[in-house]
Amino acid sequence: MADNPIFSFHSTVLFVNDVEISKKFYTEVMGEEIELDLGKNVGFKSALAIWDGRYGRDVIFGAADTNGEDFSSKRMLEIYYETEDMEQTFDKLNAAGVEFVHGVTAQPWCQLTVRFLDPDGHMIEVGERMDVCVKRLAASGMSADEIVASTTMPPEVVKYMLGTGEQ
Repeated sequence: MADNPIFSFHSTVLFVNDVEISKKFYTEVMGEEIELDLGKNVGFKSALAIWDGRYGRDVIFGAADTNGEDFSSKRMLEIYYETEDMEQTFDKLNAAGVEFVHGVTAQPWCQLTVRFLDPDGHMIEVGERMDVCVKRLAASGMSADEIVASTTMPPEVVKYMLGTGEQ
């Protein structure tokens, strides 16, 4: 049995250039709910948080001459969301005018995803839930065995998602 950890995951923090723009994006486009808004940092109920990048840099590294550099934290970080309805999700993102990394694309494991950038250039992925993916594949005529082969998901999980097995 593992020892009790002395720390545990709490949240992901993004350092942003404009808290108000990012707060509006994450509440209106991504459906986040604010748990605590302290002005320079905002915590959402989902465990995502945003901090004013300049403030965060000063807190972490001390005040420094930064010559107008970008204060966001967009180095190969991706925030992942899931959806039941990819078409509706894409339409909402398109209407919001987001900058797409790519449109709706089937991943090698058959899950439909879309990737785009938030106002500070952080990459966000929205993927269809895997149970939705499995049901979509079944509706297209694929057998459970074909779905297992295509998605690499265990047979018992696929059968459970299709309502033909136990988990």
